[in-house]
Amino acid sequence: MKNSKPRRYEIINGTSLPFSRHYSILKTKRGNILNKPLRYLWHLLGGLLLPLIYYFTDKKISLIIFAIFFIFFFLADLLRLCYPRFNQWTLKYLGGIIKEEERNRFSGNPYYISGAFLSVLLFEKGIAIASLCFVACGDLAASIVGKRYGRIRIKGKSLEGGLGSLFACLLIGMILLVLRLKLSFGILFIGALAASIVELFSPGRKDNLTIPLFSGLIMQIIRSIGRLG
Repeated sequence: MKNSKPRRYEIINGTSLPFSRHYSILKTKRGNILNKPLRYLWHLLGGLLLPLIYYFTDKKISLIIFAIFFIFFFLADLLRLCYPRFNQWTLKYLGGIIKEEERNRFSGNPYYISGAFLSVLLFEKGIAIASLCFVACGDLAASIVGKRYGRIRIKGKSLEGGLGSLFACLLIGMILLVLRLKLSFGILFIGALAASIVELFSPGRKDNLTIPLFSGLIMQIIRSIGRLG
């Protein structure tokens, strides 16, 4: 009778698992850890790309570019959801920019681009740029701070994440003051506060749409009231 090769076991959380299974778990965890920084970088740089385009161009050109972006990402998501193999390929090679919960539904990209398009269409240039910067930086800060320090839960999100969002929005607001967007600190502060509140209470991916629209609307109203005065 042949001696079978002894199986190697590792202890994980008090449970004995075969070494091969242990390696698989470590590999999966490592992939998730590596994907997070890539996803954060994509969120930040991709989010800031649209306001930068608007800053260096005009309204008409920006609307055309944003419309092209929307069509591309909408069709990419649609194809991904209609064809499982393409979806698997996307998640395998682009998993760093797609969240696990977006595996079987639309990603946040079409929502954000829609919000950017409507912001440029409806608001003054400075207000549109500020509202898009708020969602790019504030939403990312809320995710990082909320996952690490979140304790007080509010509708699936955390108060700590909301405070992180407010801090990031105020920081980006200070930077916007030097870009000659004709926005006062008071308007930027109110816009940052509005963006943080909306982020805290908006469900999932929809905050990519609601944050720029709501914060931009508040800033536009405050600007209009100031002019009337």
